[in-house]
Order: sequence, then structure tokens, then C-alpha cells
Amino acid sequence: MTDWQDLTEEDAIEAAVAEHGMNPTASVAYCALEAYNGRDNEEHRFWFGLFLKLAKREHVGWA
Repeated sequence: MTDWQDLTEEDAIEAAVAEHGMNPTASVAYCALEAYNGRDNEEHRFWFGLFLKLAKREHVGWA
């Protein structure tokens, strides 16, 4: 995603949902996968970190 470094977390989530049309966590996960492209990089770490925050927020119980 272009200009990802200028996005707040909220704006990044909105942009991911607009691009992938899914729930926020899945959309951000797709952005992380696209950014990875076979190598770790700053954009991948941004999206993956945001994915972890969203996944942790949705986690309920032990499952």
C-alpha cells in the first residue's frame, strides 16, 4: 500500500478494509502478507504489528 508510513493506525485500518473489503483484522493481515513479499521490511513490520494489536483485541478466553 502506498504512503503507508503517513497513516495513523485508524487510517491504516480504514484503508486496509477499503482495499480488501473484509473485517479489519483480516484486511490488515492481507496488507501484511502483501508487504512481506518474501522479505522482512519496515512496511511488513508496521502491518504485522497492527494485525497483532487487532488480533489481541479480539481474543477471548483460552481459544
